[in-house]
Amino acid sequence: MAIQTSVKRSFILWNLLYIVLCGGLGVWGAYDYWVTIPDQEAAVVEYEELNARRTVLEIRGVLWTLIKKKSDGTITESEDASLANMRADFEKAGLTQPPPPLTMEEVAEYEAIKVTLKDDFENTAPEPPASYDRWVNFWIYFVGTGILGTPWFVWKLLSRKGQTWRLEDDGAFSTPDGVFGRDEIDDIDMSIWMKKSIAKVLIKDRAERIVLDDYEYADVYLIVGALASRFHPDEWTEEAKPIKPDEEDDAPDALELETDPTEPTASEKSATPPD
Repeated sequence: MAIQTSVKRSFILWNLLYIVLCGGLGVWGAYDYWVTIPDQEAAVVEYEELNARRTVLEIRGVLWTLIKKKSDGTITESEDASLANMRADFEKAGLTQPPPPLTMEEVAEYEAIKVTLKDDFENTAPEPPASYDRWVNFWIYFVGTGILGTPWFVWKLLSRKGQTWRLEDDGAFSTPDGVFGRDEIDDIDMSIWMKKSIAKVLIKDRAERIVLDDYEYADVYLIVGALASRFHPDEWTEEAKPIKPDEEDDAPDALELETDPTEPTASEKSATPPD
């Protein structure tokens, strides 16, 4: 009965899974690279700018509040010390006069900044993306798995479509590379069959060997077994299983005692009375 292979269902399902995973990781990497990471960087910059502006407005507001209190005579001792420190800081910065008091627009701006920092940032500085995030998302996820990985597994599925290997009853071997008669088959290489489930058929006058992969195709082992048992009958079965050599039993079935048949046995000796 002829033996014919077909692509394994498990091979198809695994490659479909790889396509989904690689495609998903590629989309994820692209989204992080062009959307998530820029948004994180923009949030860091926005927070720093808003916080710096709030600090400036806050200092000016406190400054003129203390100046007004000093002029009214209602300033406390600690507030007066704070006012002196602020004036000293302005002088160190090269300011001959204090900054102007806040306008109504600046007061409204200050209140809006406080609301934004609370609602959008919870008054906490956002974490900037790691320095390697862009590299990882672009080269590993987007390029590596998405651009390269997805087409690779698609090609693996499409390239196996319609491919079959068939061993006829008369020993003829039909492959995607051609049909070879029984006499054209020279041998089969089983050196990596037990490790990788791959065997290689040697064809006369042909340098390239025909690869039979039991991982990708169903019933390959039957063709491999038929050829292996034909060329190496003492080593392989028709199911492509190695034949284990029989263990030789070197031990004798029973101990052979060298005894003289004319000599009496121990029981006979004990029964014989002494002289």
